[in-house]
Amino acid sequence: MYIRPPKKRRSSPIRVLILLALIAAGSYILLYRRDIIEPLQIGPTPTPTPTAGDVMDDAHELYLEGDLDGAMARYEQASALEPADPEPYVWLSLLLTLRGRTSEAVEKARQGVGIAPDSARTLAALCMALDWDAGVGEQDKLQEALTACLSATDLDPTYAEAQAYLAEVYTDLGQTSQAVEAGRLAVSLDDSSVFAHRDLGYALQKQRHYDQAVAEYQRASQLHPRLAQPYIDLGHLYRLRNRYKDAISFYEKATVVDANSAYALDALGWWGYFKTGDYQRAAVVLQKATEIEPPYGPAYGHLGLTYYVLRNYEQAIPAYQKGLEMGATEPEYYYELGLSYVYLDRCDEALPWLQKAVEIDPQAWPAWEGLEICDKD
Repeated sequence: MYIRPPKKRRSSPIRVLILLALIAAGSYILLYRRDIIEPLQIGPTPTPTPTAGDVMDDAHELYLEGDLDGAMARYEQASALEPADPEPYVWLSLLLTLRGRTSEAVEKARQGVGIAPDSARTLAALCMALDWDAGVGEQDKLQEALTACLSATDLDPTYAEAQAYLAEVYTDLGQTSQAVEAGRLAVSLDDSSVFAHRDLGYALQKQRHYDQAVAEYQRASQLHPRLAQPYIDLGHLYRLRNRYKDAISFYEKATVVDANSAYALDALGWWGYFKTGDYQRAAVVLQKATEIEPPYGPAYGHLGLTYYVLRNYEQAIPAYQKGLEMGATEPEYYYELGLSYVYLDRCDEALPWLQKAVEIDPQAWPAWEGLEICDKD
């Protein structure tokens, strides 16, 4: 069957005019009104700028995961985003303290107090940092720590961590009855506080209530299994009880949960291996501790002493020098550094270190013996 083609439809003049008008409008938009079409262009979705609160949340998650370095980086970011907020400084001070970087922790805590001088949280952070930064006999720091903690507990008697840090300061001042009382109050205020249990354990340990102290340290480790400090505490406690195998086991656990902690590695190498006479293993672990950034000063001094005992004087020298450069003040380090030079027949290099040792401690007899050896030469 033949199908006839359809007739051509004649264009309507009105249709043509409408089409021309649409073309003209489109050309105008393309040439002069790009603002109309640009929002419609397809492209990558803009990423919202993170707020300080978002960054703080991320930081706390990293802390709970045991990533202290990552958490500190995020808290630093939060402090830059919200300079008037003291909270990032509270956390930075805490984490730096736990890493053994106590002078930095004090600085961050002071920044927090500068922002919020009437905050229990900032004052408590300063208390803890000062207490951990205080060396043997540094009563001024301990007294400043005590003042900060008492101010914090006056401002907020229900703040568990302030009571916990107060317990630790009392312990270090030898006021163990007050320490236990403050520690028990901290636990009663917040049974889920890692530091309430940890500091109560510390106070009980000083009273030689070892079994009770173990229970508190273990509770702290259960509350935050990825935190190294309670395991280090348990290591110290078992070492005091001459249970060295158990002590080393807990020190090793601390290095597993926080492999990037020079503080934990130093505890294992020094208190675990060196103090039990395993000097070769101590040297390996302490060397690893010195390779972690930023450097941790005590690990260098401990490494120097380990090499000295091993009679590896060539390696003892740079380790001691780095430890002293980073603030170590032990006379022993000065005269053993000097003696390392003496035993290598390098008396010219030994003399300044031996002389410094006797300036610090006139009773440092090994230094005098080294000076006598060099004088005979």
